[in-house]
Amino acid sequence: MSICKHCGVEIEGEFSQCPLCQRPSHSELHQNSTITSAYNPGYSPLSTKEKSRLFWELATILHFSALVVTILIDIITNKRPTWSLYAITSIAASYIFITLLTFTTRKLWIFLPGLLINTLSFLVLIDLYDNGINWFVNPGLPLAGFFIILLGGVMAFAFRTSQKGFNIIALVSLAIGLYCILAEIFIKMANNLEVTLSWSAIVAASILPFALLLFFLHYRLKRGTSLRKFFHL
Repeated sequence: MSICKHCGVEIEGEFSQCPLCQRPSHSELHQNSTITSAYNPGYSPLSTKEKSRLFWELATILHFSALVVTILIDIITNKRPTWSLYAITSIAASYIFITLLTFTTRKLWIFLPGLLINTLSFLVLIDLYDNGINWFVNPGLPLAGFFIILLGGVMAFAFRTSQKGFNIIALVSLAIGLYCILAEIFIKMANNLEVTLSWSAIVAASILPFALLLFFLHYRLKRGTSLRKFFHL
């Protein structure tokens, strides 16, 4: 049994590459490099940034094609945009989200405001298509705002912590429980109902022990073990 020099995972004798990082042994890596250089002298693997760029370019083509097809079908059948307004707005919001995710994920000061503006614009346009502003102000606006705040907190913690494992899942679970409580509060306020917690309290109470267990596993038992190493992914 050997140890991977890249990630420290134990490798059984029958494996020719590490089951965690998928990197081959030194001899196989040298052999593959020789074969690659012999048959593809100009080849070099794509970097993560280049893969993200290619994904965004493919998403651009798909979104633009869907946009054009949707508009043409609606105009041909109804002589003017009708139902396609909902589809166009959804496609545009999806494209903006993918763009933000591709280029600004590590820049929270750009990603989070951009995501908030994109989400609010989508919600207000969908509400306007239904004869004016109705549900956007409440509960749409506060729920979208709190979602961005909770998402920003989780992402900031994930970027800053050096130990990414069960603690991330625990924090996400707590954020979901809190968001359920906020959702019930604002939905009842929008419907002029008495603000009392019912289903959201049950969800939050069920999530809390699960999150605490994950925190305990991460910081006490496994000492910050990452999820990839824990599950040998």
